[in-house]
Amino acid sequence: MPDRLIDPARLFAPLSGAKGIGLAVSGGGDSLALMLLAARWRDADPSVPPLHVYSVDHALRPEAADEVRFVLAEAKKLGLSARGLRWDGEKPATGISEAARTARYRLMGEAMRRDGADILATAHHLDDQAETVLMRLAHGSGLAGLRGMAPIAEVEGVTVARPLLALSRAELAAVVAAAGLTPVADPSNSDPHYERVRWRQALPRLAALGLDAGRLALFAARAGEAYDAIARQAEAVIGNEVAPLADGLRIPARTLAGLPRAVQVEVLARLLEQVGGANKRRQLAQVEMLALKLQDTNALKRTTLHGSVITSDGETVSIRKERGRRAGPAAQREINREG
Repeated sequence: MPDRLIDPARLFAPLSGAKGIGLAVSGGGDSLALMLLAARWRDADPSVPPLHVYSVDHALRPEAADEVRFVLAEAKKLGLSARGLRWDGEKPATGISEAARTARYRLMGEAMRRDGADILATAHHLDDQAETVLMRLAHGSGLAGLRGMAPIAEVEGVTVARPLLALSRAELAAVVAAAGLTPVADPSNSDPHYERVRWRQALPRLAALGLDAGRLALFAARAGEAYDAIARQAEAVIGNEVAPLADGLRIPARTLAGLPRAVQVEVLARLLEQVGGANKRRQLAQVEMLALKLQDTNALKRTTLHGSVITSDGETVSIRKERGRRAGPAAQREINREG
């Protein structure tokens, strides 16, 4: 899609009701395009919520400070409020990417609270979505993961919007080139040490076989529709059939056994999350194995999974918190209600 056909009002319409919008801008091409398009949106519509640019120096590369200064200068030219943020303190010896991500959202979340912004817009785009789907497919994700990135999601306690998911990397590059800007180059974005980069490098070969970013994004959308249907049925089952225990939850074994396999697995996954108090989706293969055990036997004396103890007497499947562990918030609400 040529730059002239990109309609910022359509891209950012879902964010029009925000109190204020943060823009995560690293200085790379994608995020510069986000900033340019958001500025066009504001210029065309005086009712647009206040926009605030945030650029983070993770203090991992010496040139990062100059990159933040570059972003702040370009934001100023566009008449946008902007803050430079820095991740100070010691850095972990391992897991640096995940730690940097956590720190980045923490710093931007804090800045948003100071500025009165309630949504953070990031520059994730169509090619990022394709890479995410391929990575999750390779890791054996179920439909919940194969949905890819959602247009709006909660990340590290921050409400994150991804208004550019329908645009390709090339389209965003055209926006930046038309503005006469030269993006900063982060060497990690081309380092094959990172899994995402390896998939990025593989995408042109897959596209030549017909599996391009657009088709992968379409697959993700269809996976999302299928997952939503399964999730709605699982929610209904849990609402109607699950009852509290003093230290967990229970469901009739016959109800569970009578569900379609995908719904059965989703119900079990949600019950484990509620009792175990996890913040992330459980390993699908392990939940599938649990479903198989419950289906193949009339009784299950005791098995443990994700901080929970699962038993079945043939009549009732019980999921209880392992001793020494604190009940998850959803299960705790049920326990308090029962008491």
